[in-house]
Amino acid sequence: MAGGPGADLHGMTQPPHDPAPGERPSGERPQEEPWRAPGEPEAQPPPYPGAYGGQGPYGGVPEHGAPPDRGGDRRPPGAADLASRWARLGAGIVDSVLISLVMLPIWWTVVDWSRVADPAPNAPVADRDRLLANLAAIAIAFVYYWLMHLRFGQTLGKMLLRIRVVRADDGGAIDAGQAAGRSAFYTVLGGVCGCIGLLDIAWILWDERKQALHDKAARTVVVKAGPGTPNPYARR
Repeated sequence: MAGGPGADLHGMTQPPHDPAPGERPSGERPQEEPWRAPGEPEAQPPPYPGAYGGQGPYGGVPEHGAPPDRGGDRRPPGAADLASRWARLGAGIVDSVLISLVMLPIWWTVVDWSRVADPAPNAPVADRDRLLANLAAIAIAFVYYWLMHLRFGQTLGKMLLRIRVVRADDGGAIDAGQAAGRSAFYTVLGGVCGCIGLLDIAWILWDERKQALHDKAARTVVVKAGPGTPNPYARR
């Protein structure tokens, strides 16, 4: 018989009917979409990392917690961006004159010029006075170059000649260690040994990126800083 026990058992052993694509079993509620106000666009997936114009790979947060660049796009300075050798020489002369003017009252106070001009035989006083004057000059020059480069990327001479110190790898502002390293190289080493100071400055004459030895030690370059050029120190 069609309705016998065998038919029932046969029907119970049949696999359940799979709904066709788009067909929903009875009793199942459709998945509700998130509510949004009339006219509100659909939610979009989050943008890829760095889509907000940041310099780092994490959506605008640079690596190692460094602050974002403050003077436009960071990029390695090219040959057209580098300051001329004459501009660097002019800035160095201006800074040397300024430091000498600051040192004049110290020299007059510390050094007994009568003993320097006409020292007594075997008198170490004149040598001691000259040493103190040299140490004072080195200390003042170091602090001047360090703080000015750290804060502005420029000394007064560089401001006058419109040039600026930046990182060689990406054109960003230098940090305290770089500012101290380059300043120590040409004030301390240059003050202790004049030949080192001369070689340091002369290196820009043949270097491809017009770097002095103190630039190479601190990984910096000197670039043009005219109107319209990016200034990574603008918000320090």
